[in-house]
Amino acid sequence: MKNQTMNILNNTHQQAGHAKFFRPVEDRSEFYLFGILLQRAALFLLLCTFLSLYPQVSTAQGKISLSASVDRATITIGDLITYTVTVIHDKDVRVFMPSLGENLGGFEIRDYTDHEPREEDGKIIKQVDYIISTFDVGDFEIPPVEIGYMILPDSTRETLKTESIKIVVESVKPSEDGDIREIKPPWEIPYNWKPVIVGSIIALFAILFIIALIYVIRKRRRGEPILPKKIEPPRPPHEIAYEELKRLADSGFLQNGEIKQYYSEISDIIRQYIEGRYQIIAMELTTTEVLDQLKTTDVADEHFDLFVRFLEACDLVKFAKYVPGKKEHDEIMRLAVEIVDVTKWTDSVAGETSIAAGEEKASDSEILVETEENEESHPESVTEECSDNVKNKDEQD
Repeated sequence: MKNQTMNILNNTHQQAGHAKFFRPVEDRSEFYLFGILLQRAALFLLLCTFLSLYPQVSTAQGKISLSASVDRATITIGDLITYTVTVIHDKDVRVFMPSLGENLGGFEIRDYTDHEPREEDGKIIKQVDYIISTFDVGDFEIPPVEIGYMILPDSTRETLKTESIKIVVESVKPSEDGDIREIKPPWEIPYNWKPVIVGSIIALFAILFIIALIYVIRKRRRGEPILPKKIEPPRPPHEIAYEELKRLADSGFLQNGEIKQYYSEISDIIRQYIEGRYQIIAMELTTTEVLDQLKTTDVADEHFDLFVRFLEACDLVKFAKYVPGKKEHDEIMRLAVEIVDVTKWTDSVAGETSIAAGEEKASDSEILVETEENEESHPESVTEECSDNVKNKDEQD
């Protein structure tokens, strides 16, 4: 290694002489002598620095060379350094690489990698990486690492050492220079609202669950439905009247001779219609009282006459024992349908009105035919008796 260093210095000196940086001895002055010494010192320091970072040792006429290097020469405490030992040799050279237990001075070996040999330009390259670290501060030196080798077929074992490498380890503590700093205030831990929010939500759901459970238990004990039933809006009075008149027409009262029952029910149907349409308690009032109440409503005069004719005709059969004929059966049904037709609410759907009326009239026609056949069996005295009963009823009123 020393021979190589001297050769480099001599070559540098010769090149400098040819470049006329160095003059003959007889021409030198003190100034030039000082400059020569300064240049040689600078070159020597530069060479030493280079060799310390990447020292390389060659021997045996270039058959084997050894070098060592680090990825960085200055670290802080605990940092990792990659220390690499590389051997380049001929194929007839057998090399013994350093082991994991190699002494690296004050450094601790944290990891070890022995790379597979590779061939380049007829040479075999072997490389070992040490991952090292230290927790002390100061200037350290990685000592030389020794390897063994043999040049075949000679079995003599020779050794070769790397150059030492200097490492500077710095502290991670901040500089203690400067003025004393103010005391920092206590660090406040931010309040964690998450448990409060989650707990509140859980408590709210628990309260709602308890309320719902109590509600269900009470409903079941009372035998009531848990969910409220849907309340349907009341049906318009004219729809109910049409439906009841249709039912009465199909009842068969006239065919069975139950004429009084027929007139009682048709009277009740119209009275119930009056209650829903005009808000008059017609079922509990006499005919005269119902008509008096109707006069106070918005019913038209011609429509009022229909109510008068209808209610008086029904009273003759109900109270005076009057037996009407088939034509009167048809007329009383026609009057009932007409009353509903002309007095129902105008904003209601009346599509079924004509159909219902037609069916009712058809049924009434059939009923009236049977009624006329029944009238032939009654004597004329029955009619006279009914007239007398009507007169007596009027006198009582």
